[in-house]
Amino acid sequence: MSRLKELRKNKNLTQKELAETAGVSLKALQAYEQDFRPLGRASALDVYQIAKALGTTMEELLEVEILKK
Repeated sequence: MSRLKELRKNKNLTQKELAETAGVSLKALQAYEQDFRPLGRASALDVYQIAKALGTTMEELLEVEILKK
């Protein structure tokens, strides 16, 4: 299961609800979840809006490890 789908399901949102809340198209969201279009290659705005709608960070959504000094 993709990280995006996991986070969406944890919030009990449908794809349509998340797409509308985030302001992205349903087709784009479906492509990101199914990895037809990698989320890491999405526009920064799309990633930001999806993360915000899910109540998480862009890093968490993209599973980026933050190095601590």
